[in-house]
Amino acid sequence: MTVSFYLKRAKSDNPTIIYARIYYGSYETKCYTDKSILPVYWNKKAKRVRESKKYPQYPEFNAALDRIADKIEAIIMDYQNRNDGFYPTPAQLKPLLDKGIRKKGITEKLTFMSFFDKFIKDSEAGTRLTKKGKPITPGTIKTYYTTKVCLDNYQTYIRKNIDFDSIDMVFYDDFTKYLTLKIKQSTNYIGKHIKVIKTVLHEATELNINTNLSFKTRGFTTITEEADTVYLPEHELRQLHGLNLTDSPRLDRIRDLFLVGCYTGLRFSDLSTLRPDQIDKGMITITQIKTGDRVVIPVHDTVSEIMAKYGGELPAAISNQKTNAALKDVAGKCDALKKKVSIKYTKGGKSVTKGGKSVVETESPKKWQFVTTHTARRSFATNQFLNGVPTLSIMAITGHKTEKAFMKYIKVTPDDHAKIMAGIWSDKKTEQLKTIAI
Repeated sequence: MTVSFYLKRAKSDNPTIIYARIYYGSYETKCYTDKSILPVYWNKKAKRVRESKKYPQYPEFNAALDRIADKIEAIIMDYQNRNDGFYPTPAQLKPLLDKGIRKKGITEKLTFMSFFDKFIKDSEAGTRLTKKGKPITPGTIKTYYTTKVCLDNYQTYIRKNIDFDSIDMVFYDDFTKYLTLKIKQSTNYIGKHIKVIKTVLHEATELNINTNLSFKTRGFTTITEEADTVYLPEHELRQLHGLNLTDSPRLDRIRDLFLVGCYTGLRFSDLSTLRPDQIDKGMITITQIKTGDRVVIPVHDTVSEIMAKYGGELPAAISNQKTNAALKDVAGKCDALKKKVSIKYTKGGKSVTKGGKSVVETESPKKWQFVTTHTARRSFATNQFLNGVPTLSIMAITGHKTEKAFMKYIKVTPDDHAKIMAGIWSDKKTEQLKTIAI
């Protein structure tokens, strides 16, 4: 009796299901497991996950496959013991494998919510990977939990359980209406929930657990709206940099770290863990936590100045939540950020003006109320665009895959575009005059 493991789609660029090929007596059959792996990490000869530093979970993964093989052999031997040594036919073996093996993984009785639980646990354990074969980040796992809790609350509200066969356009309309009118969430918040649900359904479909493809229809869309947020232009950054915060070392550090973000474009998760050894010869080289992409960023003079202030180190970071709260205190001291702004977005199905989470919403909120750690990244992208840095060079740092997505991300007003064009015309005219003079 032998049990060997193979990939369902050995040439796939995405994680693919592992199935067991079982040879026993004169029979041969196969059984799908609940395990999937990126083919690049699979050792075809050993029929196990290859030993690789890029996939440090390989010992646990292979141990799990060994347990599945042992269980399959035990199921067949148990049948023989109860049937005078006769082997089960493949048809007789299938329900035994369904009960003994697939009950912990692929099983038709697995509900959507229980599969969702498993989906999250596998993400935490590292047995679920991104399309690039990278572990799921803690931030992404947090969004999974948030959506799962939201669905639990929705089930309580409608007094009915959600399952694969009930997730259709009726569910979509009712769930989005619940989030819009009952919970009064924003359009983008609702879109994030739908995106997670579609991700879970897609994986369940790949595992042959779900057969309801309503989530792939045009109407089952991940709704979004363009974020109406702020960025800090160069003159506001200079004023923020010039604030005297010596009486509050904590706010001083937070301001300085924020400025480093404004001149590197790094996400807070990368900024807060940036080490001096990642900076060499005027360049920052870092592998981004969220995407796994390697980026190289030139060190701006302001960043060098701040590092010199801290003895060659970067300002110590605190949590993102605490940093955002403290940034309001810092930004509120900056006169340039006390001007009134109008930030609109859709919440509860209505267009509203947001005055910042940490303050009471007002009819005329101030700009400082909207400054967060992410403002630094958006300010970097926008300022570099206005400075004439090629879009592709900025995108190589921010990680935007398309110019269309990048242009939606930056905050360039019609006035800014007009000034850019006027500047180009002026430069061209000056160049023509120089040519004539020569």
